[in-house]
Amino acid sequence: MDESAPLNMEKDGQGESVDELRQRLNHMKRMMAERQANGMGMEDDGRMKARNGNIIDGSFLSFVFAVALIVILSVSVYAFYHLYHAILKKFPSHHTEL
Repeated sequence: MDESAPLNMEKDGQGESVDELRQRLNHMKRMMAERQANGMGMEDDGRMKARNGNIIDGSFLSFVFAVALIVILSVSVYAFYHLYHAILKKFPSHHTEL
């Protein structure tokens, strides 16, 4: 018995034989070769278009969030500083030790 015969008869989980899967793989390889020959490669062109076409990238968002964090922290320090002084003014401490 030939060993290649059982390979052609095997079925995968979706019911396609090995020969059908090989044909689909060869077809996809041809399509990718045609696409790259036409200059429509997915890897480099897609990343460059996405990088140049979108102004908001990771470094810009980091800058925006850093500025927002600095503003929030500075407003908090300002508010607690003035709250502390208002409490000291309202309830002065009387020292009688001296």
